[in-house]
Amino acid sequence: MKVVMVEPGQYARIEELDTGLESLQKAVGGLIDCAYPWQEKICIVCNDEGLINGMPLNRNVENYQPIAGPFFVCGIEGEDFCSLTDEQAQRYQAMFLQPELFVPYKNGLMQLKYDDPNLPGAPSSIKEAYQERNNLPELGFCSVPDLNMIMLVKYGQVGYWPIEHFPEGMGAEEYADTLNQMIGVSKPQQTAMLYGSMFGWSIPAARPERYDEHGKPKPREQQRGQKER
Repeated sequence: MKVVMVEPGQYARIEELDTGLESLQKAVGGLIDCAYPWQEKICIVCNDEGLINGMPLNRNVENYQPIAGPFFVCGIEGEDFCSLTDEQAQRYQAMFLQPELFVPYKNGLMQLKYDDPNLPGAPSSIKEAYQERNNLPELGFCSVPDLNMIMLVKYGQVGYWPIEHFPEGMGAEEYADTLNQMIGVSKPQQTAMLYGSMFGWSIPAARPERYDEHGKPKPREQQRGQKER
């Protein structure tokens, strides 16, 4: 059965699944449930206890709600599941292609689609976009330890969005690192994003290659050809 498989933190992919109950339960990590957010004869098969079991939020479904845990999209024929057509598979893969991050913000959740060129199935266009941005992501989380605050910054934009709700027992720097790890942002990229958002994206300080693995500036190399005294 041809489906679109959608997992938290991964790009959506077209996959073949066995129609047996055990195979379907394995795909979603437990008991299955169905959602019917569209008039088309298509359904979402997800984990019936995803939220209760604390599975990570996966994707937001328009006019429905965020779904926790892995799910797949398939067709419906009578009372049975069936394969998607090639056109449907491509359309729903595109709908859910990008992984999403959900961050508590003000009185609700901020839904952030992001790209990570290092994830399996990353489109070549994503890798090309990273190169055009000097290997910077579209999103990054930067901490201000002195203020115990996190800034969400977006490439090409000046300023930031303040993230003020932290998990219990976690400070700004640790939480920023956790969020960045989830979306594939390294420490050098984090530092470069911080300077870019404050001083402009064309400055040398907005380039991640200037920083070491801890996000600290690399020492200046000695000038070549200079005689040591």
